[in-house]
Amino acid sequence: MPRVHIVEDDSEISDLLSTYLSGRGFDCRVSASAEAAQELAPQEFDIYVIDVMLPGQDGLSLCRWLRERSEVPVIILSAIKGDTERIIGLELGADDYLEKPFNPRELLARMNALLRRSKGPGERSMLTGQVRFSGWMLDCARQKLHSPAGMLVPLSSTEYQLITALISALPDPVSRDVIGRDIFGVELGPEDRRVDILISRLRKKLSAAAPDADFIKTVRNRGYQFSAPVSG
Repeated sequence: MPRVHIVEDDSEISDLLSTYLSGRGFDCRVSASAEAAQELAPQEFDIYVIDVMLPGQDGLSLCRWLRERSEVPVIILSAIKGDTERIIGLELGADDYLEKPFNPRELLARMNALLRRSKGPGERSMLTGQVRFSGWMLDCARQKLHSPAGMLVPLSSTEYQLITALISALPDPVSRDVIGRDIFGVELGPEDRRVDILISRLRKKLSAAAPDADFIKTVRNRGYQFSAPVSG
């Protein structure tokens, strides 16, 4: 039974979601604030659903707190229209975003898609064992990335899926549309920036651990390509 932590201060919405999801096989925990949610270890849950507008710390701050401690998938909810909150949430490490009001069936579909992808990216990428490139080591069995200095570089589930997809495709690039379908489970619209933000997040994590880690190249009109020599 997947464990979901719903962080929502509107009791009507949280009651609706917990009842709906419980009836579809989820073990639900509800917190009405970020501070209450932080009393529980992220490792206790398989996925988080977080409202942006919370009393005290907002949902984006909670998302940042989670990403510092866990790779658990996160879906952000917000009644705020427009791209600003969506982009900030994705940049902070959220895996998906829904605007209120939303259909609970759509939320359920997105949750199930994220859970499937977070449980089995190794099967999707066909990478096994340890993959090495330019002094880095990607442990596919444990889904962990280590820098040349031995530092563990924490990756969210979508960031891990992205790096394995790029490595698996070598020597070919991977298009934005393929990344959108395989990682996010969506057909990207012309204004959808979630793939670009995911690429930017992974690049920043690599360069923060090693300044010369410029391994992800943009190939004009074709997508993104991993450029470091790879060995098993």
